[in-house]
Amino acid sequence: MTERSRTPLTIVLIGYVHGRGGIQTHTRFLAEGLSQRGHEVHVFSPRPMAEHGHVDENSDVQVYQGIRNLSRGIREVKPDVTVVVGTGWKAMLGVVAGARRCHKIFFEVMSGARSRWFDPRMLVHMGFDAIVGQGTPVTRRFVKEFGWQGPAETIPALPEPLERQFEIPARKRTAIAEGVRFVYFGRLAPPKNVGLLIERFDEFACTESTLDIWGGGSDAGKLAEMIVERGLGNRVKLRGPYPEGQAYIALLQSYDLLLLPTIAEEGAPLVLLEAMACGLPFVANGMGGIPDYANPDCEITDGSISDFIPGVKNMVTRLRAGDIDPVRLQTHYARNYSFDRLIDRWDMFLGKCHKASDTST
Repeated sequence: MTERSRTPLTIVLIGYVHGRGGIQTHTRFLAEGLSQRGHEVHVFSPRPMAEHGHVDENSDVQVYQGIRNLSRGIREVKPDVTVVVGTGWKAMLGVVAGARRCHKIFFEVMSGARSRWFDPRMLVHMGFDAIVGQGTPVTRRFVKEFGWQGPAETIPALPEPLERQFEIPARKRTAIAEGVRFVYFGRLAPPKNVGLLIERFDEFACTESTLDIWGGGSDAGKLAEMIVERGLGNRVKLRGPYPEGQAYIALLQSYDLLLLPTIAEEGAPLVLLEAMACGLPFVANGMGGIPDYANPDCEITDGSISDFIPGVKNMVTRLRAGDIDPVRLQTHYARNYSFDRLIDRWDMFLGKCHKASDTST
């Protein structure tokens, strides 16, 4: 482990925490980990989005309704460091107004791309001290597209720390003799490109192979029609929402290969880290920060979707030859992306930022 920050800090984390998703998961577990390091952590979140079916189940979270409400709450806490997770006008302006005397950090969980000229992330130029991207390509892109000239760091977002909460069996290295059990976990939306898996299923899957698609979204109906039209109903199935906790671990470990054919402006999907933790290899299109997850037991394209199916075929060949080592994959996760490792990195970075601000004053 790296050396930890020596000074307990008062830290404000601002990020949406209701429901499930990357920002929610990262914010909740970053708060938990930093608290365990001895810091005083306060989480501020926008109100639950009723249209998404979210409810407020977080008694230790301060819910804010507007810029004035958020900035007043920050001033009352008097933080040493404030971290904005995600983006939004209220969050950014609230920090600018309420955290004038503390070190302000923006954490980019998207791809770093500038969506429009009048983007709320431009407010980093109004007094923010550093930016953090969750992948090296994300950090580079943010620096370029937003003209950021200050300190920039790369630290991955925290996935659900499965290894701390549940038992994760070590997977054995075996050669697959018959069909490969493929799986997709995530949102079913056009940029996720799940239809590609159905359209070209027969190119990479033998007759004994199956594909389970877990998740929900706007593309579910279209994908169901594609499955029927191609006569794949016995081999490709939409499974709906996936479970959490130990049941999620068992589900991940029941498959041979995870597929992520995304063409979206990605940050770095946490499902890939969760797969690593469980020893499940993956093939992913290298969008956003995904290339940082490269390791000997997975396949990541250079971002060209035309290389995705060839990558799947290559991984199938390796699986049949017993060339994939799940224990090596789990070890790679433990050394680079485990809860303790990532909390160490955040702890040291925030401590360094606070020390720099003390020195400058």
